[in-house]
Amino acid sequence: MAITCSLLKAKRLPGEFWGEAVMTAVYLLNCSPAKSLTGKTLYEAWHDRKPSVHHLRTFGCLAYIKIVKLNMKKLEDRSLKTIFLRYETGSKAYWIYDPVEK
Repeated sequence: MAITCSLLKAKRLPGEFWGEAVMTAVYLLNCSPAKSLTGKTLYEAWHDRKPSVHHLRTFGCLAYIKIVKLNMKKLEDRSLKTIFLRYETGSKAYWIYDPVEK
């Protein structure tokens, strides 16, 4: 729970996002070396290969979603400012939060 609290407090996010913070903390712990496995990650022990970390993002950071719409005007916004919350299990997708639409 210490990691979860740290994630929320570091980005000053409200407690309503504790579920996403827990999921992110578990995901990060599975990709981190463990003493009991002599430096291997839990992921590595289970899958016999090192986890890829190039997709990791900072919890609570700004994330921009590309808006795909036909017949957009030249000066229309083509992206939407959101907040990164967590990783989708079994996918390359991310969970994000739109503070405007909630």
